[in-house]
Amino acid sequence: MSRPRKRKAPPPGRESTSRFWAGAGLVAIALAGATLLVLRPRPTPLAPRHGLDVLLVTLDTTRADHLGCYGYAAARTRHLDGLAAEGTRFETVIAPAPITLPSHSSILTGLYPFEHGVRNNGNFYLAPRIETLATRLKARGYRTGAFVSSFILDRRYGLDRGFDAYDDRMEGEYTQVVTLQAERRGDRTALALDRWIDERAKEPDAPFFAWLHLYDPHEPYRPPHPFRDLFAKDPYDGEIAFVDAIVASVLDRLRGAGLLDRTLVVLTGDHGESLGEHGETTHSMFVYEGAIRVPLVFWRPGLVPAGRVVRDPVRLVDVAPTILDLVGAPALAAPQARSLVPLLEGRSAGPSPPAYSETLLPKFYMNWAPLRSFRDSRYKLIDAPRPELYDLANDPGETTNLYAERRSTAEALREGLVRLAASGNAMSVQTLDREAMEKLAALGYIGAGAELREGGSGSLADPKDFIALFDRLRQANSAVRDRRFDEAIPILKAVLADDPKNAFATLILGSAYMGKGSSREAIPQFRRYLELVPTSSYAHQWIAICLVRLGEREAALREAEAALALDPRFTDARVLKAGVLATRGEDEAAIRVLQEAVATDPAKPMVRLDLAKVLAEAGHREEARAEYETVLRLEPDSVPALTGLGALLAGQDDLAAAETALRRALGLDPTAAQARFNLARVLERARRPEAVAEYRRVAEDEKAPPDLRAAARSHLADGRRP
Repeated sequence: MSRPRKRKAPPPGRESTSRFWAGAGLVAIALAGATLLVLRPRPTPLAPRHGLDVLLVTLDTTRADHLGCYGYAAARTRHLDGLAAEGTRFETVIAPAPITLPSHSSILTGLYPFEHGVRNNGNFYLAPRIETLATRLKARGYRTGAFVSSFILDRRYGLDRGFDAYDDRMEGEYTQVVTLQAERRGDRTALALDRWIDERAKEPDAPFFAWLHLYDPHEPYRPPHPFRDLFAKDPYDGEIAFVDAIVASVLDRLRGAGLLDRTLVVLTGDHGESLGEHGETTHSMFVYEGAIRVPLVFWRPGLVPAGRVVRDPVRLVDVAPTILDLVGAPALAAPQARSLVPLLEGRSAGPSPPAYSETLLPKFYMNWAPLRSFRDSRYKLIDAPRPELYDLANDPGETTNLYAERRSTAEALREGLVRLAASGNAMSVQTLDREAMEKLAALGYIGAGAELREGGSGSLADPKDFIALFDRLRQANSAVRDRRFDEAIPILKAVLADDPKNAFATLILGSAYMGKGSSREAIPQFRRYLELVPTSSYAHQWIAICLVRLGEREAALREAEAALALDPRFTDARVLKAGVLATRGEDEAAIRVLQEAVATDPAKPMVRLDLAKVLAEAGHREEARAEYETVLRLEPDSVPALTGLGALLAGQDDLAAAETALRRALGLDPTAAQARFNLARVLERARRPEAVAEYRRVAEDEKAPPDLRAAARSHLADGRRP
């Protein structure tokens, strides 16, 4: 496929300056005056549509009614508002679930959760058989890249298919206990996209599809400066203002690279946030409008009409079919979805199809009834033990339940819901073959092959009767995340005293004990969780971590094996297994396990770092060097990689190159004690007098590991110096 168009290379120096968002970049964008971010490209109509670049931006946890273009006076979202003013905005857009992974799976496939099978975060996968927006565009010759900001969308959950690049590198711990919400701040995700955009500018004949996911509006609401100060009373709005500035910076990058005038921009949310409405502080438990109504804007002057507002209700499942229609690509097999192009063009598309939403989280986490909603252009039914019916035209806040008064309306909606639900009930949890089951049985986990089942809801508790309890658990979970373990533990014990089968409370209590360093108290909680949720590979992994801390390595190895039997793609379990093998002196076995981990997640720098370290310790220095260099290609400023490479080069007697790598590591992070210690050893070997000062800095560094400080003091005391 060829497209005769010229693209400008990125401006000189753009890469280096873009790293410092906290300087003039996003702050200037956020605080500038009324002028819009020059979104108007050359007004050349797009004909034909084939080969159009596509940028899909998904804003996590973003309510439509907290953007200025949706009438929110307190918003500071002028760049998003500018897109809406110059494009087409959809007034009422319904998410299929108030949960990140299921909703994104629907955005990318055009399928409802009961069709694609991804019903919750953490234990579900998008099956390889399902076509996505990315697979369809890649087949049309598109370069494809995804840049996500939360571990919830990690490649292990199947959304990476069809993407040439799937950048899911998170900050801090790779998997955080309980929440699994390791996240990357949005501006840093955007920097990764910026680099990819610059590469695309060098390929004038290849169209691209980029997906940018921004997680920042998700709780905890902690916007960076200056948004933290500007929105001290409303930090949620501050997070949305922050992502507004990030989106502006990406559009500016596209414009500078000469790509914006060929790009269809689609901006939406995956779900909303209740913000205390109906007693729910955040999201996932209810399907009221605050949690499932999201923004949707299409922008491409010359193709998408400017200033149009579509009042007809639409669904997130309609996004992928619309994009494919606009770029002239074949449609996905999505029987419930439709293209919104007729609505974009101002034509009648017939009656709006009903919108479906669900949350199975109450069942999976709390053993309460799952909730489903089904709505037409006016009325909305919530299928619950105590059903609810709302007239959204006159009661958009869903405050007056009309179910008893308008039973005929409710029953008509229920019949529609039943017909829709009859089309499928897919559950794409990790399935186990006979060999995996036998492995688990040999390890003593006979029941671990059981799958999560929705079950009936008739005898289960109605979530709205216990939302206060769930809110207490969320508070306890937040306390654990913030390392306030002594605050969380009494809350969790009280909940479990009344409800011993509460899986969520059990899991958080185990996490609290684990975070506190009480591994022996944590293990029984995780085992109890496995009784309630036997397919949890994470519980086995957390038990394994506790056992390693207790020095029970053989038992830890068995738990890691159990985790891998449940989820062969669980990289962390392979890393832990390799660590145990290495401590037993089985370096070659550890290397094989880590190589399997790299094959599973080739773009994960931390896995390659572990492999490089074991290779070096086993004497495979050239292979170790290759791994360090691969990490540095993925992350040029990786301090651990520079530190390890410096030590390796010193071992190969290349002291000059070793010093260069270590000084670069310290230039990036002056507090990197291991890098400083390694530098001191290199200087000592070179008989350089600076070695003494470097050893002394490590020895006096109270934040350095105790063994490293002791080693530095030993070098000073023994007089091993020039």
